[in-house]
Amino acid sequence: MAPGTRVLVEELFYPMPSRRQAGSERSQLRVMQQSIQHLALCHPHVTWQALLNDRPWFTLWPGASALNLLPQVLPRLNVTDLRDQCQTVALPDINGSLYLLLGLPDRCHRRRPDGLFTALNGRMIAVPELTEQILRVLRRSLPRDRFPVVFLHLQAAPHHIDWHRAPDKSKVYLQHLPQWLTGVETAIQHLLQTAQIETTPGDGHQRLTQLLKLAEPGGQYQTADEDGDDVPTPLGLKAIAQVHHRYILAEHPAGLCLVEQHIAHERVLYEALCDRWEIVELPVAMTLANLSDRQVEQLQTIGLTVEPFGPDLWTVRTVPAPLRDRPDCAAALRELSQTGNLDSALVATACRTAIRNGTPLEPAAMQQILNAWQRTRKPQTCPHGRPICLTLNESSLARYFRRSWVIGKSHGLEP
Repeated sequence: MAPGTRVLVEELFYPMPSRRQAGSERSQLRVMQQSIQHLALCHPHVTWQALLNDRPWFTLWPGASALNLLPQVLPRLNVTDLRDQCQTVALPDINGSLYLLLGLPDRCHRRRPDGLFTALNGRMIAVPELTEQILRVLRRSLPRDRFPVVFLHLQAAPHHIDWHRAPDKSKVYLQHLPQWLTGVETAIQHLLQTAQIETTPGDGHQRLTQLLKLAEPGGQYQTADEDGDDVPTPLGLKAIAQVHHRYILAEHPAGLCLVEQHIAHERVLYEALCDRWEIVELPVAMTLANLSDRQVEQLQTIGLTVEPFGPDLWTVRTVPAPLRDRPDCAAALRELSQTGNLDSALVATACRTAIRNGTPLEPAAMQQILNAWQRTRKPQTCPHGRPICLTLNESSLARYFRRSWVIGKSHGLEP
C-alpha cells in the first residue's frame, strides 16, 4: 500500500453465528491486540496506534529492532534483560538469516510460554520443531516449570516454505530444517556466552563463557590441568574474600561481583559431566536394600551395573566416577535411583559433589572456582535455574557515594 493508506473495517462484531462462537467481544479485542503486537515485533520500524470507539486504545513506539518493542508487549520486561543478534544460516542453494532476541535466563522467565514468539518473513507463525529446539537448549538454564522469553524471526526464500501445514496458515513446514535448528542453537549459545557485565549504570548479573572442568582430587577443589591454569578468562575476575563461607567476593574491571560458591561449582561440574559421563568399577561392590523395580531400572539406564543379591538386596558394581571415593556414595546412589533420566542424574551428581556452602576456601581455591566458572557455556544460572552471580558496577558505586559532586559544594563552601 502507498504511504498514508488507511484501512477501515466496519461491523467487525456483527452478530453472525460464527462470530458469536468466537467468544466475547472482550476476548476478541484481546486477540486483535495480540495480532497488532505480533505485527509490531516483525516490523519494529513502524509506529502502531490503535483507536477503539474513536478513543486511543494503545500505541507501540518504533525502534531499531524488536529489542525496543518486546518490553512494550510484555510488561515488567526491561531492555537491559535482553540480548539480540542477527546471523546467516548456510543453506544448500540460497542462504537464510535469523534474528534472535533472548531474555537472559537469570533475569527473566515466565510461567506460561506466552513470551516465546517465532516469525517468518515478517509474519508470526509456528514451527513446532523450532520451539522444541529453543526449549531444549535453554532447559537447564531456567527454573523448573518456567518458560523463556524469546523472539525468533527467520528470513527464508519463498520456495523453502510450505504454508499448507495448517488451514489458517499459522504453521508452516520449512525445508532444510536441520540447518535452521543448528542455527538457532548456535545463536542461543553465542548470546549466553558473550553476555557480559553491564557497562551502563545499574546493577546486573555476571555474564561469562566456555568450559573448564573442575575436579576435587584428594578432597581438594582444584581445576584440572588439561588446558592449564594460565588460560585467560573472559573478564579476569580476581577473588578478594569469602563472605560467610558461602559467597566469593570478586573484583572485575567494571566493579564487584558476588558469586555463590556451591552453584557456581555445580554449573562447572554439570557441564563437565555432560561432556564426559564416566562409569567406573568399585573396588568393593556395594549392597543396597529395598530398591523398587523402577529404581533398579533407573540405575541401569544411567549405565550402572546392578544385580540381584538376595531378598530385597542388590549389588552395585559400577558408579559414576565423581562418586567412587565419596563416603556418602550409597546415599548418592539411592538419590540417583529416584531421578527420572540421565540428565537428571547428571544434575544430581553435580549438586552432590559440588562444594557445599559453609566450606572455608583458601584464596587459591576461590580463584580456581572463578576461573572454571567463567569458562562454562551457560554461566548465568545453575542447572536448576538459580542465578549464580550478582554484580555491582563501578558506575553504581560512584553514584551511591556521590563521587560526581563538586568538593566545594559537598562542604557547603559554594552557594
